[in-house]
Amino acid sequence: MSRYKIGDRVTVRDATTLFHTRTQGYTRGSTGTIVETRPEWIVPEDEAFGILENGRHEPFYVVRFNQKELWPDYTGFDVDTLESEFSESWLMPAGKEHA
Repeated sequence: MSRYKIGDRVTVRDATTLFHTRTQGYTRGSTGTIVETRPEWIVPEDEAFGILENGRHEPFYVVRFNQKELWPDYTGFDVDTLESEFSESWLMPAGKEHA
């Protein structure tokens, strides 16, 4: 069962990893809005090492960010956005960063 739904505000965990991840560094610590949910799949950290049969499965989400919030020096339009996909373990409810 998915923890988040479309419209939820989430923050990408600002975590480091020694292993493969699809979580871009520039999104870590940033807050955005869930715009699409995806089915469960093997988390990239397990998939990269061929742990397919016994790998961890999690729902995935597409999160939309305002580009000016990602990059303070961004000179584009205020409405410009970027979307990226994250496994559930990389997300937390917005406002819970220090809880």
